[in-house]
Amino acid sequence: MKKPIFAKKQKAGSFEDVVSLIKREILLKTYKVGDMLPREEELATQLGISRPMVREALAVLKTEGYLEAKRGVGGGTFVKDILQSGQMGELISDLIVMDQMSIADLCNARLLLEPECARSAALHASPEEIRTLAKILDNTSNVQTRMEAVGFTSEFHTYVALCSKNVYFAMTLRGMMGFTRLFIETLVDLNDDIHDDKSHEVIFDAIVSHKPQEAYEQMFVHIVGLKKSMCELEDRFREVTNNNLRY
Repeated sequence: MKKPIFAKKQKAGSFEDVVSLIKREILLKTYKVGDMLPREEELATQLGISRPMVREALAVLKTEGYLEAKRGVGGGTFVKDILQSGQMGELISDLIVMDQMSIADLCNARLLLEPECARSAALHASPEEIRTLAKILDNTSNVQTRMEAVGFTSEFHTYVALCSKNVYFAMTLRGMMGFTRLFIETLVDLNDDIHDDKSHEVIFDAIVSHKPQEAYEQMFVHIVGLKKSMCELEDRFREVTNNNLRY
């Protein structure tokens, strides 16, 4: 049985009203992560507006990371886990290209955040989460392409943050790693080894052994090395990105 999008029929005067109304239902958990919204025509009827206005509102919510579209049989518009949004990563990239933020700024923030994530993960990670981290490491060592490796190394960092049991850490790290992944993918044609994947194993060992201080220290050392590599390639990243924007 389909859920009604609103408890009672309401009128919306603009697409901004539709954005606010649907967002409210998501925040109130009338619609939870994974739930499918009514079709555009049904929403338009309930709200007394046109389908194009509904479509515009849904597009805004997709851009903000609240919704996602799925195609094919059983497709439609679904509520997305806001923690999975990649918008912050794109914003960081834009700020760096505009020279309003530096790679050092980002890495210094990671130096404050990620060691604490690792420390907390060593204290709080569940056996199931430890198994997931182990699987991520195993996948990293068995990749066929560098692009696959980038995906799994990024996933390791974001999952350690998730294991910290601090939602703010997890959300912030996902945005930071979204940019780091974009950075490495942009420069994937270079021979430079930007990321030391082996250090993940040392960090994992400290987490699985429930050694919070060691996990903290190993993550700190890892991010210091990553900062050095990324800062050396900052100008190259801006150059490549600017060239891509021109063509």
